[in-house]
Amino acid sequence: MAAASLCFYAGGDWMTFPYDQEPRKPKIKVTLATPELVKFELTDTDVSMANSLRRVMLAEVPTMAIEIVNIIDNESVLFDEFLAHRMGLLPLSSHAVGDIPPDFGRGRGFNEYKDCNCFDGCAFCTVEFELDVSNPDDKVLNVTHFDVKESKKYEREDWSEEKEVKALPASEPKLDEDDDRRENGILIVKLKKDQRLKMTCQARKGIPKYHAKYMPVATTIYQFHPVVELNQDDVETLNLDQKLDFVQSCPRKVFDLDVEDRVYVKNLMDCLFCDECVSKAKVFGKRDMVKVHMDANKFYFTVEAITTGGPRSAIDVVRAACRVLDYKYSLFLKDAYQDEITEWLPVEPKVKAPRPAAAGAALAASRPGRAAGAAVPEW
Repeated sequence: MAAASLCFYAGGDWMTFPYDQEPRKPKIKVTLATPELVKFELTDTDVSMANSLRRVMLAEVPTMAIEIVNIIDNESVLFDEFLAHRMGLLPLSSHAVGDIPPDFGRGRGFNEYKDCNCFDGCAFCTVEFELDVSNPDDKVLNVTHFDVKESKKYEREDWSEEKEVKALPASEPKLDEDDDRRENGILIVKLKKDQRLKMTCQARKGIPKYHAKYMPVATTIYQFHPVVELNQDDVETLNLDQKLDFVQSCPRKVFDLDVEDRVYVKNLMDCLFCDECVSKAKVFGKRDMVKVHMDANKFYFTVEAITTGGPRSAIDVVRAACRVLDYKYSLFLKDAYQDEITEWLPVEPKVKAPRPAAAGAALAASRPGRAAGAAVPEW
């Protein structure tokens, strides 16, 4: 990884990593990975790396969003600018949009419109949608994102169905059309009898730093590892009412009493560092009874996707953020040290070919939990 040359850095009070003794070697341990939610632990590094990764996920991971809206006929109660704003905020599937500029040169993803050589959009930077809805019935008609269809004006022959840019969330096959539109459709506008709405829209690639409509995630947060130290000698000097008062002083119920009425830490990861327990200990005259601080070398990340289908899955966002951060490090090394870096983190982990059955069986015997002949990922 390009970040290897940037291991030593003089940190501040929030960076307790021993820089004078060893370099940073960040490690990630994934604890939960689904398309909607990813949780992982980042260790052996400091808050600068954790915040860099979080900021990249929030501001640098590219997606597709509607940028140009050409309203041809609008007879609804909403004015044109209001509709254009609503169209821009529709989530669009962006699973194969490309993470870093070299991806486009290798035949993957889209180019940003500002970097494209075309004049007014092409198949490599733009996807065009159209919306044309009329209401002939004497009842209110809901226009939703299901009415937004790709016009196929800029169509790529090498583009498979899973790479297509579509309005999200996708239709639910278990529901009929009316129920699906009512329960899952994103409402754009309502039309009365004999009203019509017709427009064309152009979606282009961008990052959240340009506009919030390009946001790939619903939330990305990290939490320090809490360290709660109880002085049992001081705790045992309290009576039962004082112990209950101390336990109840924590708003997140971190402490509890066991069967012998001893105070212990029950829910460590729920600690918010509010110091209510420390204040309560001072009220009892036990200043050193409890100490709460954070391990600034261990971080717990939570990444949540916007919808089940995207714009990008939570797994894809974390992987893309690592690639973007790695690419930015390579640009820094090039400017600072003239290091030409032509290889970056791969789009997907490399997978070695399955071993022969005999060799796989021997390996499986030495490594319980892995099937013989299984493909082995190479990172």
